[in-house]
Amino acid sequence: MTDMTPEERRDTKRFDAALQTRQFEIDLFWKRSLFFWGFIGAAFVAIGALKNDMPGLSLLISAFGIVCSLAWTLVNRGSKYWQEQWETKIEEVEPRVTGALFKRREPEQLNKGPWLRGRAYSVSKLTIAISDFALIVWIAIFVRMVLFEFGITDWTKCRCVLTWSAMLFTFGYSIAVLWFGQSSQEPQIPQTLTAETNQRRSPNSADPSA
Repeated sequence: MTDMTPEERRDTKRFDAALQTRQFEIDLFWKRSLFFWGFIGAAFVAIGALKNDMPGLSLLISAFGIVCSLAWTLVNRGSKYWQEQWETKIEEVEPRVTGALFKRREPEQLNKGPWLRGRAYSVSKLTIAISDFALIVWIAIFVRMVLFEFGITDWTKCRCVLTWSAMLFTFGYSIAVLWFGQSSQEPQIPQTLTAETNQRRSPNSADPSA
């Protein structure tokens, strides 16, 4: 530290502060998710136990579930926004402190097998997708409870349509999660590493020991 110039010390402090704040935002992201999921899980249990005996209270619980799920998905997006803000600050300073550390992502390790190897999916995006799906489920439950309160209880004619609609929506939503849940940043492989890898894979490359 004593050999650093004032500008280098300032960049190092900025890098450390951004790194610590980013980690703090990640920790808060999961703590907030657990907080909201506790309320939402309790509401699911309550509405499952009271939907037949106390439909009026079940309607209020479903409304509470909508508000909690909406707040959860907005909080998830807010947490991701600030996490990305601090990641951007890290990427601006890191070339002068550590070099390309966070900015460059390593390629996938394809030798780990096609099934259980790591995939380039964003954990925060997947969590946002789950919170959005929970919001949609609570809206459906709320609509169902409202119709029940108005005396609309005969679902025989449209039961098949509703069942197939729910199945198709769940399947389509799962496909969307698989597609949009991937990390947006592409791996940046240094040119020297790419050249060395291609040379090792090339069948016509000369044997250095020959």
